[in-house]
Amino acid sequence: MILETARVIEHRHFIIPQAEHFHLLTFLSPEIAAQVKPGQFIMLRIGTQLDPLLRRPFSIFWQEGKTISLLYKVIGKGTHLMTQWRAGQEVNILGPLGQGFTFISGSPHWLVAGGTGIAPLFFLAKQLSQKNISFQLLWGLRYRVAQELIAFLKQHLDNLTIYTEDGSLGYQGLVTEGVEHLSQQERPQVIYACGPMPMLRALYAWTKKENIPLQVSLEAHMACGVGACLGCVVETTSGYKKVCQDGPVFNAEEIKWEK
Repeated sequence: MILETARVIEHRHFIIPQAEHFHLLTFLSPEIAAQVKPGQFIMLRIGTQLDPLLRRPFSIFWQEGKTISLLYKVIGKGTHLMTQWRAGQEVNILGPLGQGFTFISGSPHWLVAGGTGIAPLFFLAKQLSQKNISFQLLWGLRYRVAQELIAFLKQHLDNLTIYTEDGSLGYQGLVTEGVEHLSQQERPQVIYACGPMPMLRALYAWTKKENIPLQVSLEAHMACGVGACLGCVVETTSGYKKVCQDGPVFNAEEIKWEK
């Protein structure tokens, strides 16, 4: 775990009318970049004032050389303030934190993302590509996103399939429906997933029936990110565990999904 002063080197905003808005923030962060693994996250200090007081957790979207990138949406005051950051700004970062994904032998690997859940899975996809491991990345959204963002993703990955609930981009429907449909053509050996809890719960029910290993990266509110505050616990088959320290990646069968 490293406390590092990183510097913003690029900030891209993928914003168009009547679409989901995403922002891509890239830091020069050589110490953290040298250690981070897919599925891990950082805790980001938003400013120097008392409000917002707490750091914010973000999954690593991309690591290359001495840089790391975050893909985020505005969901509150902290992320709104982040959109104003420009190249050259220095930011205090704590990381890398948590337990990342565990590679499982066999192929193909499927990566299933919902919304901003694509962040840790894009990082994982890049590593699978570098290892020449066959995979599919399925991304579920409520509605369309900027074509500029799609072009950026496909510049690095040529096997991205998109599902939107309103049909405004890619295939219409839930990404979990896409998983079931595509599995009739090709059975995955393992699935890695990140997204809203209802999506993960439905995906677990299907993978359990099909006897397919599933690793999930859980999203949770975090105050400290290092296991001290107990604010992000999740109930598992072996008691309560901390998402920030024991996760965020868990084997799906560990989680008590009925709650």
